[in-house]
Amino acid sequence: MGKIRVLSDNLVSKIAAGEIVERPASVVKELVENSIDAGSKHIRIELESGGRKLIEVSDDGEGMSRDEALLCLERHATSKIKDINDLFSIKSLGFRGEAIPSIASVSRFKLTTRTTEEIIGSVITGEGGKIMKVEETGCPPGTTVQVRNLFYNTPVRLKFMRKIETELSNVLEIVQREAMSRPEIGFEVLHGGKTLLRLSRKDNIAERLSEIYPNTELHNISAEEEGVRVSGFMSSPLDARSTTQKLFTYINLRAVRDKFLTRIVIDAYGKMLEKRKFPQGALFLEIPAQEVDVNVHPTKNEVRFRNQRLIADLIMASVLKMLRDAPWIKSYHQRVKNSISEYMEGSNSPSNYEPIHRVTRPERGFAEEVRDIHVPMENDNVAVSNEIRPPTHSGHDYRIAQNDSLPESLFGDEGLYSSLRIIGQIKELYIVCASENGMVLIDQHAAHERINYEKLKSAYMNNEGPEVQELLVPQVIEFPPYESSLIERHKGEFETLGLRVEEFGNNSFLIRSVPALLKNVDSAGLLKDVVSEIASTGKEESISEKMDLVIATIACHSSITANFELNLEEMKALLEELDRMEFPHSCPHGRPVAQELSYYDIERMFKRT
Repeated sequence: MGKIRVLSDNLVSKIAAGEIVERPASVVKELVENSIDAGSKHIRIELESGGRKLIEVSDDGEGMSRDEALLCLERHATSKIKDINDLFSIKSLGFRGEAIPSIASVSRFKLTTRTTEEIIGSVITGEGGKIMKVEETGCPPGTTVQVRNLFYNTPVRLKFMRKIETELSNVLEIVQREAMSRPEIGFEVLHGGKTLLRLSRKDNIAERLSEIYPNTELHNISAEEEGVRVSGFMSSPLDARSTTQKLFTYINLRAVRDKFLTRIVIDAYGKMLEKRKFPQGALFLEIPAQEVDVNVHPTKNEVRFRNQRLIADLIMASVLKMLRDAPWIKSYHQRVKNSISEYMEGSNSPSNYEPIHRVTRPERGFAEEVRDIHVPMENDNVAVSNEIRPPTHSGHDYRIAQNDSLPESLFGDEGLYSSLRIIGQIKELYIVCASENGMVLIDQHAAHERINYEKLKSAYMNNEGPEVQELLVPQVIEFPPYESSLIERHKGEFETLGLRVEEFGNNSFLIRSVPALLKNVDSAGLLKDVVSEIASTGKEESISEKMDLVIATIACHSSITANFELNLEEMKALLEELDRMEFPHSCPHGRPVAQELSYYDIERMFKRT
């Protein structure tokens, strides 16, 4: 074993750089945050070879004097904190005094800066953390940091660099993330002399969001309690993406990649998202500085909250309210207005935030009584028809009124679905409806699946077993050993849902009963699907999360399918049921229940506008 010795400053800097400078995007993040802290109005980022050859960040901030510029290259030299008390009330983005010396230690570095009070600026040239030259120079107020040949002196780090396109993508994500919360600052990113991103200065966050999400409709969320405010904009479940890269989270305007915050947002969407899909949007958390610790990691991406439960409840409540209101179920006219504009009109008004008390379950319980829809299931093999089948009951006037003005909304506030006029059924799967302002298509299977899901969920949440249908001839089904153990472990929960299973020996089981909602269903196939869903979940999933999958599977099996003709009364009953549901606009697996087409859309299709 070697002797213990003190590491050299040069080696310490390189070790510190490993924590802070992982790739070009890390350099851009640190330099952009310094520019923001300096009060800049415009920030320009120029790159070559994805940042390997050159990263140059220029700003028009307050700049530094010669002495300050030299001092910023020393480790733990900072203007942002003075004593221990400042550490727990940090408002600036950077504060450790590690970023600049860490970057300088693994690159050929040049810093040019001038304050507004000075006539002459300073330029400092360094290499591998050593200052090579200090000179006076003529330059505009502000600071330009030039980083060349990143990791030139640590070749091992170069091996971990990715393709130019990948590194560029990471840089653009960082810039957009920083720009989102700073609409008053203009940003420009160039690569090889070509402009990749240009964000002009905006008056508020809503306008900046419309630049970053030009083709996605985002919806306002807000909640406030005990001095903590949640606000932001989130996409509908229909606009979900396959990664979380477009889900940004902020604490006091500081961009963070906090797993806790991201997880709460995703959990709020729950089953409204399809598998491996994630919402888009920006979540802003305003919280007293003493209630959050950002001094957890050098990158400041991870944070620690004093009252984590309050944060979770506020985020959950605000997102759930938006999902219940389903503002994306609107006409074309309201899409044009865009819900972001609603925020722009009242973004500075404290009254825009209504206190939302902490909730652990939706405000309106699943136990609210809903009528059963008794629909026979014998006609599973009816041929698919391409015609629109009118309802068997006539006497309604379905003429469409001429409307020259843009429609306000397809649905009224009350009786969202039951207010629609039923025209008929197409492909024996979709219910065609009309409102005063447009046409609506409803997926009858998705609608019925949502209804059955909430009925079963109600029974499970309230320990009130649903109506049960005893099988005249119990079915026997055999499972592999692992799946047999899952059935043994969860058969109590199954029984709560009306699915009673008994062990029959040698990994075989008897199915004694199924929920009464299921009509002529293949009970063996149902149990196989239920067990398969549980087996697909990880060990970390809770019982309630696993049971949610089970309930969704049972609801799917118990719902009317395609190729099934409904009469007018059955269609009306289905729509009335939907209006009683907590989340009527998607099935438990995240697929939409309804799609709309306004008369304005239709007239555009026929080139009448």
